Amino acid sequence: MKKILSTMTLLGVLCGAAHAAPYYTAVPQAGDLTPYDMQPVYTVDGLYSFGAGDHENLDMWGVRGSFNLYSSGATTFRHQFNLNIAPQWGSADSVDVFTMPVTAGYDLNIELADDILFYIGGKAGYAWWHEDAPRGDESEGGFTWSVGAGIKIQCSDDVYVRAGYEFGRTYIGGNVDDIYGAHTIVVGVGFTF
Repeated sequence: MKKILSTMTLLGVLCGAAHAAPYYTAVPQAGDLTPYDMQPVYTVDGLYSFGAGDHENLDMWGVRGSFNLYSSGATTFRHQFNLNIAPQWGSADSVDVFTMPVTAGYDLNIELADDILFYIGGKAGYAWWHEDAPRGDESEGGFTWSVGAGIKIQCSDDVYVRAGYEFGRTYIGGNVDDIYGAHTIVVGVGFTF
């Protein structure tokens, strides 16, 4: 009887100690994004550019593909780093033109309301430029940059749409006399896998 009573007492003590142990949940939960997490986001933007400055006859359209690292935690300020490639076709000063800028950039996203963000950012890189002119084809390249802003709407956890404006310049062949300035309208979608 003593053995049964001591066994029951031991089991009672063990069960009581296990029941009294605090239940601990890691904060944040495993799998939750924090403001410091960066996740890959792929964006596709439609571009329409028209000339600025000396090259007012610039008229181009194209598409920009981007790989982004985006902090999508629920904070007021969200950071986005990107690598971009943007083939564009059109004409400048009555000459057929193809350009391919490859840039790196940064966007700061500022939350205005639930799922609506204002973004502002810039890009810089190198642009290949090809002209198909009556006097012959010319291919050159040079430094390019752009700055812009717009509105981004988060449709779901994995998809957002955006619309914005960018102003940029391309310095062909490093020549300050051959600068193409452009105003660009941007409409696009971003998604995660």
